[in-house]
Amino acid sequence: DKNKNILEETKQELIKLAQKGVIIVLASGRPTAGIFKEAKELTLDQVGGYLLSFNGARVLDYKTNEVVYEQTLSSEVAHEMYDRAKAFGLSPLTYNATEIITEDIGDHWIQLESFTTKMNIKHVQDFKKEVNFDVNKVLITGEPAYVAQILDEFKAPYEGKMSIYRSDPYFIECMANGIDKAKALDTVLIPRGYKREEMIAFGDGHNDASMVKYAGIGVAMANAVDDLKAIAERWDDDILSLKEELE
Repeated sequence: DKNKNILEETKQELIKLAQKGVIIVLASGRPTAGIFKEAKELTLDQVGGYLLSFNGARVLDYKTNEVVYEQTLSSEVAHEMYDRAKAFGLSPLTYNATEIITEDIGDHWIQLESFTTKMNIKHVQDFKKEVNFDVNKVLITGEPAYVAQILDEFKAPYEGKMSIYRSDPYFIECMANGIDKAKALDTVLIPRGYKREEMIAFGDGHNDASMVKYAGIGVAMANAVDDLKAIAERWDDDILSLKEELE
């Protein structure tokens, strides 16, 4: 819902499916710690399931706490993304295991990221000095219209070197080359005997496009960005008929 909470009816349906053996994957641009709350609510610690975080740069088996896939950026690349963001008048952040790291604590969009992930902000005076370790992602924030205007110019020097794209209209996601949700699903689930034709993916953001196209059935929510609705096979208006088909 608008407060980023799973509706009770949705929660119960997913738990029923998990108990029947369906594999639940929470696939998010958020950091891993930012989806622990939802994983716990869905009892994935009991029934099993995966947390696909950072748009697929890290995948965790939630029940066993095993990291089954991970790609990172070096601290030097994180610093370069910081400089790039500042050159465009944007606000960069990254994460440690439990916190959001940024110099720009007053930024509205960074406050929204804190609200969404339920992670505290670690306000630092020197981003580069603080970030002396490899990271899964650098997130850059800005006003949606401006982000849309400068995105192609921002990422042009990194084509073929990094994965840089929007998720929400006010976020630019910066990760290792080739990272997206579809690749992570393919890397983790196919070797474990699952087929893409058996997958159903639900999404609402720009960063869900690869996953929605990859899955056997791709569903765009009613509040999804128009680009995603254009490629999805279903909209959430079809959920009841889809539920009947599955049953």
